[in-house]
Amino acid sequence: MTVTGEGGVPPAHHGELRQNALGLWQLVILGVAYMGLALTVYFNVGLMEGITGPIVPLAFAAVGIAMLPTAASFAVMNSRRPSTGSVFTWLWEATAPPLGIWLGWVLVVTYIVGSILQPVMFGLFFNSLLDYFGITSGVGVWTAMISGLFSVVVVAVMTKKDIRVSAKITGYFIMIEAGFVALLALYIIIKQGIDGNLTADPFIPSHNTAGWTGFQNAVLFAVLAIAAFDIVAPMAEETKTPRNLVPKATILVTIGAALYWVFTSYGFVVSVPSSTMAGYVSSGEFTPIYLVADHYIGLLRIMVPLTGITAVFAAFTAISLTAARLLYALAREGLAPRAFAEVDENKTPWNAQALVLGCCVVLPFIIVLWQDRNPLNAFGWIGVSYVFYVLIPYTLVCVANIFYHLRVARDQFNLFTNMIVPVIGIILNVYIFYKNFLKTFLLDATDFKTQSSIAYFGFAVLIILVGVTVWGLSRTGSAHEPHHFSEIAEEAGD
Repeated sequence: MTVTGEGGVPPAHHGELRQNALGLWQLVILGVAYMGLALTVYFNVGLMEGITGPIVPLAFAAVGIAMLPTAASFAVMNSRRPSTGSVFTWLWEATAPPLGIWLGWVLVVTYIVGSILQPVMFGLFFNSLLDYFGITSGVGVWTAMISGLFSVVVVAVMTKKDIRVSAKITGYFIMIEAGFVALLALYIIIKQGIDGNLTADPFIPSHNTAGWTGFQNAVLFAVLAIAAFDIVAPMAEETKTPRNLVPKATILVTIGAALYWVFTSYGFVVSVPSSTMAGYVSSGEFTPIYLVADHYIGLLRIMVPLTGITAVFAAFTAISLTAARLLYALAREGLAPRAFAEVDENKTPWNAQALVLGCCVVLPFIIVLWQDRNPLNAFGWIGVSYVFYVLIPYTLVCVANIFYHLRVARDQFNLFTNMIVPVIGIILNVYIFYKNFLKTFLLDATDFKTQSSIAYFGFAVLIILVGVTVWGLSRTGSAHEPHHFSEIAEEAGD
């Protein structure tokens, strides 16, 4: 059913994305790119160990298992209705159109928040690189912010090209960052094994130093890491046989990244005593892994900021591509300004991409200045905000899985994959949201700037997006169901 605007005018649609552009491994590359395999180790492992003790690998394993029901719902819906609009088009079709459209705007905000995190991280790595060469100025906030702008320019060049080129370059970056971190972890494990210092403590729950509450707080950082398996879904219309490849990529990315972090976090947790790691975390160095690397490989520690920089380029490319495609999907349905539905000669929705990158120029500056001119505080604020937003589509994709098969495709309903699994996903996502955002960051918050402001701002944006949804519906006159799904997918399903 086609959605029409006022006077029967169809929604804006000024070009198609490039079909048959991506294969399985290109999808996997883009998926793990935003997960930031190295970035998670650099930023999260030390903090998690400080919160919950040595059982960091156990936390990653727990989150990997907890996210599987949601990943499964993404896989199921990608196999049914591949679309650049992903979960917002599924929810639109399966439930009430306004709910799906509202979720579409939530997704745009989610991926923009994920995008603005990248220049902040780039600035932190750049400052660390300056420190390596003994260059200090006392105005690290400005070198971080200005270098962050450079990362925006580089990603603009990368994403302006054909998506196949973007995926290829991103793959090279991932090989460098993920390979270095894995080799360093392996070297540490072997050396500690030779010295007789290996232990199974990181996998024993009783070695949790802060109880159940501390473990849950540490899990939030693991969620921040793994909450990215969904970004392959908006690539569906650019993928060969998307009904087959996108679900496979979703599961591979989820399981593969979780296993990678279990292995690498174990290496770094056993690298030094917990007291030493705590000292590294509080040293003022932006990542304790830099000091761990100094302890084990000396001057080669320069690889930490260098691979951090390549990791940011990879993650930034992947998440900004996703943000632009969600905005494009809304615009081609007539729910956002027409300009964002246009594609350029590379079949790239460049107007939408430019808006995302424009946000990455302005918003990191504002947030860093607000967070006491401390880029590391800004990283924490933006990162936790991302988890706030992403848990909403993660919950609602499970809802879409249930209602789509009850209302639209009843003949394909399966009790396990279309009811039991998504219900488990809903329960887990709602619990994480309640525990960390309603209770810890709102009801029991101890600081406004770093904690409760995340919840207040997040809820305010969700309310504002209701108004944006009403505005979008007023542009089209009415909306019954989305009409843009993968042409290739439809043929494959016949």
